[in-house]
Amino acid sequence: MAKPDKGLGPLGLFQYFRLSYLLMYLIAAGALGGLGLLLLQRFGASPAREKPLVVVVPGGGLTADGLPTLWVRRRLLEAADVYFDRKKSGEHVVVVTLSAGTPHKPMPLDPHSGYQVYEAEASARWLVREHKVPAEDVFEENWSLDTIANAFFLRTTHTDPAGWNRLLVISNAFHMARTMEIFRKVFDLPPFQDGKYSLEFREVPDEGVEPAVLERRRVREAKSLASFREKSSSIASMQQMHAFIFKEHMAYASARLMKDREPVDPVVVESY
Repeated sequence: MAKPDKGLGPLGLFQYFRLSYLLMYLIAAGALGGLGLLLLQRFGASPAREKPLVVVVPGGGLTADGLPTLWVRRRLLEAADVYFDRKKSGEHVVVVTLSAGTPHKPMPLDPHSGYQVYEAEASARWLVREHKVPAEDVFEENWSLDTIANAFFLRTTHTDPAGWNRLLVISNAFHMARTMEIFRKVFDLPPFQDGKYSLEFREVPDEGVEPAVLERRRVREAKSLASFREKSSSIASMQQMHAFIFKEHMAYASARLMKDREPVDPVVVESY
């Protein structure tokens, strides 16, 4: 940097050094900015800032020893295939498994630990151990007891807080119509944390469900779908959905505790 003229007064010296340091700052900023642009062009956007595709596996039941049922394993196989296919193309992908259990039968116990097994836990374990999906890309939602709360707690626990808004939901054919209706309803409710949601659905075969069980489950699914449409028709916000789940839905509202559980068709229970 050139030396200032000795004839400059105090004010002149101040302006001289001020302009000199400003010039050096601009030169340095320009160099760093150019380097940043070069790195961005070379390596692309930071993966940490990229919004992932969220592969969603709704709950679908457990065996007596706490393993995913055959039809849930089919969902998990599809989820793993999607995960690895998208990862190969450089996409950021995570998998979220859903559900604590079902109100229709007790939760099974882990034969090794003696603890209750959550459906989301069992599905996550299957993905990690059987399909080798990295544990850091598998998330669990261990609160819900049915499909409505699958969607609600997925949104309130994971997708809203994390800013994830691209979802691919995988389920079996017998469950898909109700799944689509419920997820579209829940994920279209305001307010939105980070823009509206984009939902895709992928159907897999009903592998492992006995024909007689499948027939009755389809009948129950149709009735449940009609009931959901009726009860949710006036719900227009997440606040109203919260009120419905915890005040009216008899899997969650404390009013359910005023009477004993009503039995469910034992044949249909085999599909939960």
